[in-house]
Amino acid sequence: MKGKKILSMLTCMTLAVSLLSGCGGNAANTTSGTKSTGSNAASSAKSGSTATADDLTAEEKEAVEAGIINLDGTLPIVKDPKAFEEKYGKISMLLVNSADRVVAPGELAMVKKWAEDTGVEFDWQPIPGEGAQEKINLMLASGDDLPDVFWNFGDGKSGNIVVQYADQDIFLPTENLINNYMPNVKKILDDHPKYWTEIKAPDGHTYGFPYIEEMYGLVLTGGPFLINKTWLDKVGKKVPTTVDEWVDCLKAFRDGGDLNGNGKADEIPMASWFGADDTFGSYNMFYRFTGAFGQADSYCGGNAYADHLRLIDGKVTFTAMDPAFKDTAAFFNELNKEKLIWNGSFESDSSAAYQSSLIKEDVARIGSFGTWTDQEITNLDVHDEYVAIPRLKGAKGMTGFENNFSELQDSSDTAITTTCKFPHVIARFVDYMAGDPAIAIQSNWGAEGYNYKKDDKGILRTPLDDKGRYVAQTEYTNFGEARVNSTPCRGSMIVLNDYYEKVAGYAYDAVQLLENQKVNGKEDIMKEYESIPRVLMTTEELSRLAQIQPTISDIVDRYINQWITGGVTDDNWNAYLEELKNAGVEELVNIYQTAVDRTSK
Repeated sequence: MKGKKILSMLTCMTLAVSLLSGCGGNAANTTSGTKSTGSNAASSAKSGSTATADDLTAEEKEAVEAGIINLDGTLPIVKDPKAFEEKYGKISMLLVNSADRVVAPGELAMVKKWAEDTGVEFDWQPIPGEGAQEKINLMLASGDDLPDVFWNFGDGKSGNIVVQYADQDIFLPTENLINNYMPNVKKILDDHPKYWTEIKAPDGHTYGFPYIEEMYGLVLTGGPFLINKTWLDKVGKKVPTTVDEWVDCLKAFRDGGDLNGNGKADEIPMASWFGADDTFGSYNMFYRFTGAFGQADSYCGGNAYADHLRLIDGKVTFTAMDPAFKDTAAFFNELNKEKLIWNGSFESDSSAAYQSSLIKEDVARIGSFGTWTDQEITNLDVHDEYVAIPRLKGAKGMTGFENNFSELQDSSDTAITTTCKFPHVIARFVDYMAGDPAIAIQSNWGAEGYNYKKDDKGILRTPLDDKGRYVAQTEYTNFGEARVNSTPCRGSMIVLNDYYEKVAGYAYDAVQLLENQKVNGKEDIMKEYESIPRVLMTTEELSRLAQIQPTISDIVDRYINQWITGGVTDDNWNAYLEELKNAGVEELVNIYQTAVDRTSK
């Protein structure tokens, strides 16, 4: 279950913090000469508080005077890479690596492009994504062998990690670097003040730099809610527009015989993944329907502590206690009694879920389901049978909900450690990526010659065939593989809505996703609901959330399964509410309310 995964991760974080407290600020004692050599920085280091990078380090001053580096904002940043490496070595960069990447980070096309433009060459230190959090936390806890920079910490993890260690003098605050050395990043943040709010830690500092990926709100609602149009045609039904019509379609699928034509009675009316832990809440059908019964719930694995929280009239509210949740449970129990729900929908393991199994077969098996992207349907003929369902009208509202997420997907990537001798070089490098939209787009989604080629107007576009399908330009046969094998991805690059059709076409692998979301009602949903912002918490808040939130989340998941399979009664509903209160749901709401109020000042 998702709560257990979160608990495991945060237990490791909490352990790491306690270890740090016991080792007397190990990392801080190794940083002489790495920050400003002025008296203010030295005084700050001695007092145990964190110094900001107001001035150049001794090494940076020396390298500027020797003509090896250039920090005036023009390129290249490192004027003599060979001399730089001979005197100082390469800047070490830890990367949480993709399992699909077969090219060494230093050999990636965009890494070579960056080096050509900036002269900056990193000593990449890749670690596997599996077990990355534990390895990073143990590394930070010991203070030994820290890289100069963390390119990333794993998707969405940077803010929590840097805040955990904010008072340990491990990560360098970066707000002065942004304000004084990064005009491109500063302008973007000034033009989007919400992002300034989301990258500011409770101590008032920023750490690392943001990863912003604007895609017309793509990540702010779940992926497509689909129905098999081929099956609809066979049973004489139209695409539904109400909850009741959708149920009628499911019943028709149940009774329709061999709709997929494989000679087997293997058609499934509807599949869900109850207890899913996906980033954008695409697979658990329960949450999609709560709004139809009065009050939309919320779920987002990418902001997991904010599960079931929404801002309603400015107040943080735990929506899984609303009577609409009970009515939704009764609705799904009826679907289950009518044998309309796949019996595998209650498996907690992702490998058993329909998105890992049924939708990858060479024949359509499911009448209706949710998915993050229609490209998860790997057989193209099966893929073409499905269409998006318009937002469904229920007795007390409409389906759909907004994720507690942000297009600022990570607050503190490219986080500089206090052992780094060249923080201003890193700042200029990140600003270079932000200053050229074409570089930002390719750094994020893949290099020209891999996922892009320029059209006759010079706009970067993903090559497609006459059916709109991806055309490989290399040995990598899909967009994702070409992406991770041409760029490190998910660092502090910034892609804005304004870049589309001026610099590049909308990302290929998201075009149909977005169009399907719009059919599902994305634009109205985003107008109607106010989500919980991705606020950075204090160490104490994070520690307490780690203790109570996973338990609360597991209670919700457990009761959903119980209600769908066995029915919801006044007694088990009241027992559910009591369990949530005993688990600390009121404290959870208060922690978030405090954090939201703090960031809004």
